[in-house]
Amino acid sequence: MLSIAMPSNVEIKAKVSDLEEFARKAAQLSQSEGTIIRQHDTFFNCSQGRLKLRDFMNGSGQLIFYERPDTDGPKLSRYSISPTSDPPSLKAVLSDALGVKGEVRKERRLFLIGQTRVHLDTVEGLGHFMELEVVMRPEQSVNEGQQVAVDLMEQLGVSEENLVTGAYMDLILKGHTEA
Repeated sequence: MLSIAMPSNVEIKAKVSDLEEFARKAAQLSQSEGTIIRQHDTFFNCSQGRLKLRDFMNGSGQLIFYERPDTDGPKLSRYSISPTSDPPSLKAVLSDALGVKGEVRKERRLFLIGQTRVHLDTVEGLGHFMELEVVMRPEQSVNEGQQVAVDLMEQLGVSEENLVTGAYMDLILKGHTEA
């Protein structure tokens, strides 16, 4: 069976204690103030990986399927994305077909540093986080991508004890079950 390689990136997620300091360092490294993006993600039940509909709250969105291990530190994420111009309609169909696992609302500030997308996220009900997404080039090894992430983590002052293992959806679900 012919399999076409999905795009991949190396990701790190961590809790951010000083929002202003992180934003200052990210702005300095990216030489920009970043772009503000509002996102409403709806996660659907699926048998493997994760399936989410990202609504940008402006009439556009993306259906995203991804697979990545739930470990802290740099990890490889494989994904596929399909744009949509009608997120509410697609959400209704997928909700009926698969059922909703949960929802995440966030305001994201995006900085581009080299081949890395740096996100400074304020997540409703969770607080402040950062995500690094090293967009892998075809010739790069996972180790090279992980090293880019670790180096950038150091430059941004992110300590290992602040690393987070799962997705925001996982954190929200854990919070709801522990509360």
